[in-house]
Amino acid sequence: MSTYRSHATPAGIYRSRDGVIFGVCRGIAEYFDISVFWTRAIALGTLICTGFFPIGFAYIIAALLMKKEPYVRWV
Repeated sequence: MSTYRSHATPAGIYRSRDGVIFGVCRGIAEYFDISVFWTRAIALGTLICTGFFPIGFAYIIAALLMKKEPYVRWV
């Protein structure tokens, strides 16, 4: 976790291009500067405990609404 963000890092919340399934958990983890492992663990634990509808539906909606992370051009 880093406390310094470069000016080249896009502002806002985006789906990560390096994510496993649509990049939603990784995008959320990068936005809040927390571990991707814990973000995925919480999402999976909530999915198992509550069933598919609450978290699965929210994940699909987030995947559809969140924009993909823009490419950063190094000039």
